[in-house]
Formats: sequence, structure tokens, C-alpha cells
Amino acid sequence: MKRLLLVPFAVLALAGAAHADITVGVNDDAGEIGAFSSWFYGTMYNYGLKVDTLTLQWDEGSPTTIANQAAITAAIQAAASEKVSIELDLYPLHSQGLTDGKSCAPSTDPEACGDTARIQQFASWAGRVASAFPGVQQFVIMNECNQPLFLNPQWDTSGHNQSAEVCGRALAAAYTAIKSTNPSDFVWGVGLSPRGNDNPRAASDSSTSPVRFLQDIGAWFRAFAQKTHRTTGIMDGLDFHPYPIPQSLSFDNGYSDPNDATVSNLPRIYQAFYDGFHGTRQKTIGQQAGGGLPVSLNEVGIQTGYPVTKAQAYSGQELSAGAAGGVYGKYATEDYQESWYYAMLSTVACDANVRLVNIFHLIDEVPLSGWQSGLFYADRTPKQSAQMVHDWLNGTGGTCGGPLTKWFAKPAKN
Repeated sequence: MKRLLLVPFAVLALAGAAHADITVGVNDDAGEIGAFSSWFYGTMYNYGLKVDTLTLQWDEGSPTTIANQAAITAAIQAAASEKVSIELDLYPLHSQGLTDGKSCAPSTDPEACGDTARIQQFASWAGRVASAFPGVQQFVIMNECNQPLFLNPQWDTSGHNQSAEVCGRALAAAYTAIKSTNPSDFVWGVGLSPRGNDNPRAASDSSTSPVRFLQDIGAWFRAFAQKTHRTTGIMDGLDFHPYPIPQSLSFDNGYSDPNDATVSNLPRIYQAFYDGFHGTRQKTIGQQAGGGLPVSLNEVGIQTGYPVTKAQAYSGQELSAGAAGGVYGKYATEDYQESWYYAMLSTVACDANVRLVNIFHLIDEVPLSGWQSGLFYADRTPKQSAQMVHDWLNGTGGTCGGPLTKWFAKPAKN
């Protein structure tokens, strides 16, 4: 089996023997399928995977309804029987659900942008979800707010970012609602996308880079906390999706744009978070004073092709092949996926800030328009990466195999 070569992060300072470890799971809604759940969670247990993130979306047209409640309850029970915990990812069903599709006029008021009534409805719903599923103790609030597919518009009428304010308001309100239900529940924030073009005039996919988004949401929080006299932060941990797009990106180098980030570029995310939030009630990432905020890599996946013998297990047409998705040739093999996952796990296990890694998915999506990045093919047969993950977890327990890497923030830019 080939392994990707690793180099240490230049800005990470090496410390002594490792004592931290990571939890490894999957992000996969397939566990909700009743006839499938026994195999799904039994397989997770057998392979050492401990967490499954399920998606639960809020519909502004039916703001108090918890969709698929019975199926999620059954999935939680099935998972618990295999010692797997469930994390719920909560965000609006429609990208304009919190904005009414409006670009805001520029304002110094941190509560001027976004539909206030809907933001409160979303937060109340999140609290209701926490009450409905008392066995769930981890929640991710919002999803890829820096992408128009999930929060739209991204920009105000002057071309400045507004998605950070809308996302921040929703996160703050939901955080308060969930904590009111159970103060011990853990809230991860924003599910940040790994890239963005920072171009309000882009013909398509006009999006915000993760570095600039974190700086913007931090600036918003300062104004919000000052206005509302908030005495707490808005998240217990940062949730990030470090996909390499295209997946042919060098693992060691990652994105060339300093405002985008994958696994090898995580210090960019840490510094941007620090620049945005240092000196506020929100804990920052890193080992400096005021740091210690944990990081979750809640979605990351390398897609593979499939043998012709498995064609009947899939349907439709592959949409992500080519330069944008990187799903072709040597970058879509089992060997490449296995090597990338091995490199990722070995790297982040030694990162003092990462606590959770969820591979997207356990099993490939059947429609080829979706993602085929699972540890198993759609017919439930394992890929090479499944055995590698099992052996890595069995051999390491999720613990760093060398010195633990610590990260310290540079002086803030503001």
C-alpha cells in the first residue's frame, strides 16, 4: 500500500510526548434507513468508528416541525446498541430561509441583517430538537455558511460579506436555546467550507473564503457582544470541512490561495479564528492564553470510481469528474483514497487542536450525482480504506504516534 509523504507544518511548534487523541466517525445519513441501520451501525462498531453525524434541516414553511423524527429516534437507538453516538447537524433547508433572499444595506448594527423572526424560529426549533433527542449531546449549528448553496445572498448591497452576520446571529441564538435545554450539550459552529472566491460579482458560486469568513464573523461578534452584553461565546468548538478540491491537490501543500484551507493548511484557519475572536468571550483555537477551542473535521472525503462489476449498485451520471472535482484517473482509485485517509488520520492525530474526524461517508451514495467517498461501495463491500481505518484505529487508538504538534497564534492583525 502506498503512503503519501508528510511534512510537518512550518508554523506548528513541536511539543513533547502526545497525550491527546481523536475520535473517528462518519458523516452519513444512511443510518436513518431502517432496513439498513443494523448493518450500518454494526459495521461502524466492527471498524472502530464511534460517531455518526445525521442531517436535520429546518423548514421555514413549517418552523416547528422536526422532520424524520421517528427515523432519527430509531437510528439513535440502533447506534446506541452498537456503542456509536449520534451527532445532529442542524441548518436551514433553504439557502434564503434566514435572509428572505435580500441583500442588506450596509449598517453598523450587528442585528440589522437577516430575518430576525425566522432566526428566532430557527433557534427555538434547535432547542426543541435538543429536547426531542436527549440522547444526543453534540450538535453542529449551520452548514457551510460561506457558500451560496447554503446561505444566500453572501453579500450586502455594497459588495461586503453579510453571510457571516446572518450565520452568526443564527448560531448565537441556537447556542442559547440548546444550552437552555441542557447546559452540557456541546455545540459546534458553522461547518465551514474549505474554499471561496471572495467575488461578489462572480457569474456563479459567488462565495466567501473560510479565512475571510472567520475574520468577518469575529468582527461581527465583537459588535454583537457589545450591543447585547453577551457574556458567553457562540460555539464550544469549530466545525470545518477540509475537502481538497480538486482532490488531486498535493496533500502536503494543499491550497495555493492563502484564504482557502484543507488538512495541511489548518493553521490558516486557526489564525483567522484568533484574528477574529481574540479578546472576546469566545475562546480561540490554539495553545496560547484564551485558546483551547477544539476543532472538528466533520466532513472530508476522497471519491473513488468503482469496478465495472459493481455498476448495478449505482445509478445516474457522474457529475464531479474533471478538473473541478478531481474524480478521474489515479486520483479516483482505492489506493489513492486509502493513502489520503491514512495521511489525514496520522497528521490530525498529532494536532493538539483536532478532536473529531468524520469521514464523508461510511458507504457510497447510490446516485453518481452524489458522493462516492465512502469506506464501502454501494453494494456494502469494503474498499481498501475500510481495512486501513480499522487497522489504524486498532493500532493507535486514535493517539498520535509521535510528538504532539501545538499551535500558537501570531499577534492579531487588528
